[in-house]
Amino acid sequence: MKYKLVLFDADGTLFDFDTAEREAFNKTFKQFGINEDLKRLHKEYEVINKAIWRDFEQKKITSDNLRIERFERFFTKERLQLDPTFFSPLYLKHLSEGVHLLQGAKEIVSFLYKKTELALATNGLADVQNPRFADSDLAGYFQHIFISEEIGHPKPNPEFFEHIFNKLPHNKSAIIIGDSLASDIKGGNDFGIDTCWFNPNKCINKSGIIPTFEVNDLKDLRSLLI
Repeated sequence: MKYKLVLFDADGTLFDFDTAEREAFNKTFKQFGINEDLKRLHKEYEVINKAIWRDFEQKKITSDNLRIERFERFFTKERLQLDPTFFSPLYLKHLSEGVHLLQGAKEIVSFLYKKTELALATNGLADVQNPRFADSDLAGYFQHIFISEEIGHPKPNPEFFEHIFNKLPHNKSAIIIGDSLASDIKGGNDFGIDTCWFNPNKCINKSGIIPTFEVNDLKDLRSLLI
């Protein structure tokens, strides 16, 4: 193995977050008696949610603020008479139950298991990520799971990576694999470890953030990492 430690991002890299999130959104709205126009509502929510997560990654807001503020903004915009303090916990519960893996995720993780040390490194909420991970087919393969809310700092901040490498002293032989240039790749680059951008949709990189490697299919990691 080329690396003693392989860090995997979770959502969008191993887990199909889009499916889980859409299911949670629809379930929660239906419980509040809203069954129509959900496709449009979800599209509008995604815009606000992504902006909130960017603020979180830049440490402009806390995870506690994130939980409520995204729905406050969304409900205000759509003029929905819903209380975010009731809506958000129910939504997060449904989200924590949404365990969907991306194609090839289990195969690549099981292939790497026992060949190197594996850790999950995710920006997320602990009460969502921990149950999803524990209920997934990947749980038995990872020795460690690092969640930004528990660490107190999200990717790409150096404190996130400092926490990991204080626990696992492999920063001279480590790589992070993720779908986000702004958090996974920038964070790894800034900390001085190798990075691999998982780019299944073959997006054009206009960010100026350059990964060490790029793959479009998880199976391509076999030849890259061995």
